[in-house]
Amino acid sequence: MRKNLPKLILLLLITTLALSSCELFWEKPIEGDVYTVTIGIDYKNNDNTNDNLAGTVTDARELFFTFDSVTSKSGRNWNGYLLVQEGDARDADTFNTSILAGSDIYPSKANLEQVLYTIKSTAKSNDLTILTYSGHGFSPTGELILAHTKTSGVISTEELKLSPTTLLTWMGEIPGKKLIILDSCYSGHFLEDSSSSLSLVYENSINDWFSQYWASEDYTIPDIFLITAAADTESWETGVAGHSHGDFTLALLKGLGWPDPHPTISNNPTSVDDLSLPRARKGSVLTVDSLYTYIKEHQINPIRSTLFWPRTRVQHPMTNGGAMDMVLFRF
Repeated sequence: MRKNLPKLILLLLITTLALSSCELFWEKPIEGDVYTVTIGIDYKNNDNTNDNLAGTVTDARELFFTFDSVTSKSGRNWNGYLLVQEGDARDADTFNTSILAGSDIYPSKANLEQVLYTIKSTAKSNDLTILTYSGHGFSPTGELILAHTKTSGVISTEELKLSPTTLLTWMGEIPGKKLIILDSCYSGHFLEDSSSSLSLVYENSINDWFSQYWASEDYTIPDIFLITAAADTESWETGVAGHSHGDFTLALLKGLGWPDPHPTISNNPTSVDDLSLPRARKGSVLTVDSLYTYIKEHQINPIRSTLFWPRTRVQHPMTNGGAMDMVLFRF
């Protein structure tokens, strides 16, 4: 009997930890409406042609379609806003796209603020709002670079910057739970400290990280979760099936149920029923953590460079919440 006692104690300890951890990782799923804001900017109407991006608009359009599918499969109502700047047009009509759910909207700072205000005015406490951004992140501090609204003259990057503080404030005013997904360089700067995690962009001490993770104060699930393509490094685009995507977003789309192999533009799915259930789900639920884990495992570029596997192109996705997780969809 005594020989079996250590094994029994170990089994009881493992069981206790597993049961107690459920309170950290799971919560009652969100059952309300879903709002999605998908942003893609190719910067071709900007004077600096070296800043053009090939995959961002495709990122936004396919994510717009995919979130419609995911929401439909979860049995909830969906409201989508697609904000894209595509091509070299610089006329007033291009900038003044009306703000209507389901229509293309020009992604200026003013238009984005108006879209988020519209959602704020209608969303309820049990709703979920998801914002995705595919575009430039300002070096080295991560500000998003939105689309300009000048028909002529010099375009100032300073006027186009959207800081982490501003976006988090706008999103924080929306009732319910929120998820921000950023496919841009230096996007890890948007990650703030929480009661269970530190921003690894600003805090590199592993001792401080563990102290925060195991802190004695109560855990609180953040109202805003984030998944970013990179920490404080660049993010990259990659070609697939005759068109381009952000490497991070390519894995994100696959995790959300986009067909694999990835179809060409002309053979994109025509119905939300053409998409599968999210591959990133765990059992019957899709969570922030399951989506984040799937992206890390399936993006083409490695998450780190090592002595035995040196790489010049690396990007390490980041998320917040520490031991906390948020259920996004149940199927």
